[in-house]
Amino acid sequence: MKKVAVTVVLVLAIGVLALGSFVEPVKVFSLFNWHVTQKQPAVNYPVLAVSRVIDGDSFEFWLHIAPRLAYFADIRLANVDTPEITGDCKEEGFRVKAIIEDLFRNAEAITIEFIGYGKFGRWVCLVIVDGEDLGEWIEERELTKADLCE
Repeated sequence: MKKVAVTVVLVLAIGVLALGSFVEPVKVFSLFNWHVTQKQPAVNYPVLAVSRVIDGDSFEFWLHIAPRLAYFADIRLANVDTPEITGDCKEEGFRVKAIIEDLFRNAEAITIEFIGYGKFGRWVCLVIVDGEDLGEWIEERELTKADLCE
């Protein structure tokens, strides 16, 4: 009896799904619609979590973008270039990465100010750590690529 009931339910479910597939949707939005994909986000967002420090100027953050809504963003720090963790200056790159990780770990609050879009779909942003611009903080401590690698 159970097999018959399960079979009937499955046949009905497949029938409903098949019928539903013939119903035309009201509207389908294109992912390639320029004004939808390139719409500028609001300017300031608090960081909920630092997911990863890629190097001294690239991060992965969870942002609070609206009540009960978080967004995972790849962030590129605006106006600053730090040593990469690959290549000729990788030792300095790892050192700067560790310094930034420690700064984030001990921060009371981090926010971002959106500037625009960069390479690889990343958000180019000012990063504010406890009220201080991270880019300026890096430059003051001479942690840029120009200071350490050239």
